[in-house]
Amino acid sequence: MYSLLKKNSAYFIPYLLFVLSGIICIMLWSKIDISLFINGHHSAASDFFFSYWTNVGLGYLIIPVLIVLAFVSLRGMIMAATSYLLAFGINDSLKFSIGAPRPSIMFDQLHLTFYHVPGVEIMGWDSFPSGHTAISFSVFCLLALISNKKILKFIFFMMAFLVGYSRIYLAEHFITDVIAASAIGTACAVLTYKVMMNWKALNKFAAIDKPLISFGK
Repeated sequence: MYSLLKKNSAYFIPYLLFVLSGIICIMLWSKIDISLFINGHHSAASDFFFSYWTNVGLGYLIIPVLIVLAFVSLRGMIMAATSYLLAFGINDSLKFSIGAPRPSIMFDQLHLTFYHVPGVEIMGWDSFPSGHTAISFSVFCLLALISNKKILKFIFFMMAFLVGYSRIYLAEHFITDVIAASAIGTACAVLTYKVMMNWKALNKFAAIDKPLISFGK
């Protein structure tokens, strides 16, 4: 495991810094105060960007990812789909069994006002953990593990992080929802990668590491 983390330090170092920073913030301030602070620092450009970027965390994300990986390797496609399904199943099982109130509900109960980004539908329940965040981290972490370039590993982290941040910015989730979901997504990606790379039965297929779609001969 250490060698895997070291090899992918361009993803895991910023991820660990993100988690540690989040934990420190939770220890110093309440999740409500953190949400109001992030939600309160808005701009027209941020509203536009996050209202669209947050949709990257929808389940549809797996479709373009699988299409791209079809030109890379069959194993990559299998790993991405497996990581996504694991994260989706675990996260949503927790989400609907816990049924925690979202920021809008708690803000109303405490008579607090928050900024509603125009055009964004604010949900009321099933806050913990964040589904968008879990999906984005499960897919982008897996892509980081597959990639051989450090810059891409870091970019994949940032893409997942910005989805998580968007959920707080848009007042859809608390920081606790986002951190927990990121851990679920990342764990699913790492577990999937470890199993699929070392599965002897899978490694017997010669075509497993070849593109499913190729323009070559």
